[in-house]
Amino acid sequence: MRKMRRRRTPNGAELNILKVCARSLVLLAPVLLAGCLDEDNPQRQSARGASPLPVIGDQIDRSSKGDRLITRVWAERRSLANARLRARDTIAPGAATPLSGFYQALIALQSGLRQDPVTILHLGDSHIASDGFSGDLREKFQGRFGDSGRGMMMPGFPFPYYRARGVTFGRQGKWTAANSFAGDAGPYGLSGVRLSAGDPGASLSLTSARGALEWAEVAFATQAKGGAASVSFGGVTRLVPTGGEELKIKRVRIARKGRRLEIETKDASRVSVLSWSLGNNRPGIRYVNFGIPGATADTPQRWDERFVANDLARLKPDLIVLGYGTNEGFNDDLDAEAYGARVTALLKRLKGGAPKASFLVLGPPDAARLPRFARKKAKDAAANAPCRALSETERRDYALLRKAKSPVLARWHPPPKLSAVRAGLRRVAERQGAYFWDWSKVMNGPCGIHAWARAEPPLAAGDRVHLRSAGAKRSASALFEELMAGYEAHVKLAAR
Repeated sequence: MRKMRRRRTPNGAELNILKVCARSLVLLAPVLLAGCLDEDNPQRQSARGASPLPVIGDQIDRSSKGDRLITRVWAERRSLANARLRARDTIAPGAATPLSGFYQALIALQSGLRQDPVTILHLGDSHIASDGFSGDLREKFQGRFGDSGRGMMMPGFPFPYYRARGVTFGRQGKWTAANSFAGDAGPYGLSGVRLSAGDPGASLSLTSARGALEWAEVAFATQAKGGAASVSFGGVTRLVPTGGEELKIKRVRIARKGRRLEIETKDASRVSVLSWSLGNNRPGIRYVNFGIPGATADTPQRWDERFVANDLARLKPDLIVLGYGTNEGFNDDLDAEAYGARVTALLKRLKGGAPKASFLVLGPPDAARLPRFARKKAKDAAANAPCRALSETERRDYALLRKAKSPVLARWHPPPKLSAVRAGLRRVAERQGAYFWDWSKVMNGPCGIHAWARAEPPLAAGDRVHLRSAGAKRSASALFEELMAGYEAHVKLAAR
């Protein structure tokens, strides 16, 4: 038979040592458990808020394997605490950070706590009017957070450069476009344009290229002796009189599933359309873009305050993106300080109409200029001329050099005011609590647009100002990745 070994009973001294060890383990249990918490599981985050335990010091025998584990856990907890302190002043929940409100709206949307759409409103110039850059951003946001429909759009074809991704337009009869950038008389809402017709039978159509949506809406401007128009969508037609002594926005909404929205004038009195919308009744993202070629941050000053307030109340934007600055950068006579004051006034005006919105200010992308006198010397000058940023001397004497048609400027170069505009927009954003994104960094700084224009396939147009679809896509990806990196960090901090 196998001989049984007799169990030894510990003596008194050994019992005292075991008691001390047991008490130490009780004290260290929260530390060891904290080291095993799943950082990505919100349901196991509650213990993270506990205060660190005091250092045990000489009670630790550092020669044992267990004590090395304890030391490593302590180091990890200190590292985590330091990371929290560094993050607290950037995107910690509850802090006055530029995009915290927008990020909280996305969290509520993604967690199912929010049923209303999260709306992004993007205002700007030709970079936005073509719906390349903004269209790519829309697809990225809707691909991740859901699609609530196209949202509000400019009516018809207010200018040749206008595009709206995901829809097609039709127009019959005589329609006259009014453009706030061109100085045409108002009134204007957020779209900054207006289409009007004064003959019976003139029509506009808007068709979704991506299937049926669940509602449609048209915004008319009422006016004295205004005419009547019919609005049709999903098999439903409504007659809308637009006459009235008071100038205001009159909206008609049809809650019916359909793909094609039609407007038709019914008499010889004037009918004016400010915007139209398509949407779905489900949570997701609506990305509304209003851009006008040539527009600057001064263009919204020509918009009617009541109409803008009405549009903002209708949209309830969670994020407002300002995409101006390129055209200002080509204005050699621009007073940068006065311009900053006007941008500040625009931000405050939009904040007044959308107090819960976060703001994102885009610094203009890189752009370059080749003076006309240099273009005339050879037909291929634009294609073959090099690009080099201005020196300090050239920047200081730029007006004189350009007037004298100096050969030193016979090359592509960023206009002298462009960097000043970018810096000014950054200052305004910082002072007004908006997030700033420098678009030019995607292009690697001055003359990056020149490299983009010469790339195969080209990322930018030959004018060294506008982007090709590949360049717009690259820009949108860079901005989206930066915004989502901030969002993911915000989610982790909120979970803790």
